Amino acid sequence: MSQKSNDLADLIPFSERVDKTRVPAANDFIIERHVPTLFDSPYHHHTSVEINFLQGCEMTYSFSGNEAHVTADSMTVFWGASPHRVTDVVGKGLITNIYLSLGQFVRWGLPTEMVDAILTGAVISSPNQNTYDKLLFERLYAEHKLKSATWTRLHLDEIETRLRRLALEGWDTIFAPGNTPKQMEVTSKAMLHVEAMLRYIADNFTIPINVTDIAQATSLSAGRARPLFKQVIGASIKQQLMRARLSHARMLLTETDTKIASIALDSGFSSLSAFYEAFTKANKMSPAQYRKNAR
Repeated sequence: MSQKSNDLADLIPFSERVDKTRVPAANDFIIERHVPTLFDSPYHHHTSVEINFLQGCEMTYSFSGNEAHVTADSMTVFWGASPHRVTDVVGKGLITNIYLSLGQFVRWGLPTEMVDAILTGAVISSPNQNTYDKLLFERLYAEHKLKSATWTRLHLDEIETRLRRLALEGWDTIFAPGNTPKQMEVTSKAMLHVEAMLRYIADNFTIPINVTDIAQATSLSAGRARPLFKQVIGASIKQQLMRARLSHARMLLTETDTKIASIALDSGFSSLSAFYEAFTKANKMSPAQYRKNAR
């Protein structure tokens, strides 16, 4: 784990650290390559599905204090809405990152088990190293500037096919946050509504918001938004909002010395008592005990 910081500059409200540069347009994707390093900021998050391929090095992510180790020459997939950071890099190599919109990921109709795992926060990895992954990511990165509709469609087809192969071959789960809900098929238009609600939650959970606010972010009534969200995500809007707040609180308890009362408010809870009740119910221990165990 990295050294915990007391620098107030590191304690920027989480809602202001949403990384909007990693959210591609509809029917598109973002690809980048760099030498992996530790994050400058404590944690970041985005609403895209992230696919990583490491070459020549190993890396450790922290998801709200829970570590996931990524080995060289393996492909890793996760949903970036969970607060995450790089805490360790061993060796000097390259990482290629692909970002897909959540709507794109779900519209492909990938096998239910894989979609369920990703949407509930699991981090999955290809179990075997192979040469074709290296060739695939090399080609995708080399051709990423060919931005015609035909090239983009071809590249998205190749990414989709690789994920389908991963589903058939099986994967290793290197981090699993909890039980997986049942995924149901939805239309592309409905998925866009859900994606907008997820993005609104990720951007605003640290302030007082409710189901009506979240529904209005995608021009739906609360009555229409509730069952649609539940159908796709497997959890209610309130449960997803609570997940975001508690995940942020766990990160602050693990990574900072911020007072628990301040963590409660910064995580979007209306009172310290409400925070204690929700946190203890979800984690089977008090915030103070969680901090002590994490350290």
